[in-house]
Amino acid sequence: MQEDAFRRLSKHIGYFRGSTNVGVFEADGSLYLVDSANSDEDGTCILDALGREFPEKKLAAVLNTHGHSDHTGGNVYLQEHTGCQIWAPPVESVFIEHPELVSDLYWGGRQFQDLSRHTYRAQKPCRVDSFLKAGAEPAFRDVSLSFVPLPGHFYDQTGILVRDREDGTSAFFLGDAFFGISIIKKYWIPFMQDEELFRNSVETIQNTEADFYLPAHGDICPREKVSALAEINMMITLETEGLILSLLRKKKRTAEELLKDVADFAGITMKLSQLILIGTTIRSYLSSLYNRQLISYTVEENRLLWYAAG
Repeated sequence: MQEDAFRRLSKHIGYFRGSTNVGVFEADGSLYLVDSANSDEDGTCILDALGREFPEKKLAAVLNTHGHSDHTGGNVYLQEHTGCQIWAPPVESVFIEHPELVSDLYWGGRQFQDLSRHTYRAQKPCRVDSFLKAGAEPAFRDVSLSFVPLPGHFYDQTGILVRDREDGTSAFFLGDAFFGISIIKKYWIPFMQDEELFRNSVETIQNTEADFYLPAHGDICPREKVSALAEINMMITLETEGLILSLLRKKKRTAEELLKDVADFAGITMKLSQLILIGTTIRSYLSSLYNRQLISYTVEENRLLWYAAG
């Protein structure tokens, strides 16, 4: 984290800009983080940054939006060095306390050795102390909190809406329920566990009043631009869905054949991480399309083949 990474949004709310943006707010004399980035090294940088920006304040808790390693990787370091608590949504807490389950899920079976790297999972299990549940937010004097369910990217992902009681400024920390334009341009097919729920969450974000919307990856978005960015986030899922349907109208394909064809069409030369993550995402699209009766499958010559319905 760079020396100048901190951005203050109001007296009690700010964030550290990085490859994973980390929210920070002050409440009743203590500090709270939204996510903790990717590793012990990130945890070290965050703690150093907190010491520079808030020299007399103690870290009370990290609020994890969901259980992916680039949002939870600094948890253990911060927990061990400050005694802070970890708060997370109930289902996400399972992945935080048992990070090997994340890479098992990506692979669809017991992970092989190369999937144990921090690209795929947090390196250390972390104790979760409290659950983030809508309607069960703590009461603070300096800020008000709302925990907003934003599933789709991952099972129980939860956004955190923080409102400064002093001047009314509000910031909505979104996790990966929403992507900045630079990330969309770079990756085009972001990881998704359920595309329909993702689109529903984008609508929730668009309809939630806030002064600032902060995706974990990408630039902060002011209120006047959130509708345009929401439309783009919707569009990327619909484009991928349309491409899959188009390919399956031409011929039957296995999920792996479809992955290659989608990547070839998009001009993506996949390495292992993209192959694993995009592959999991493609299978999630297939589930969604099948559940809406837009595609079907058959088993032929011991292969599971997908094709467009009708």
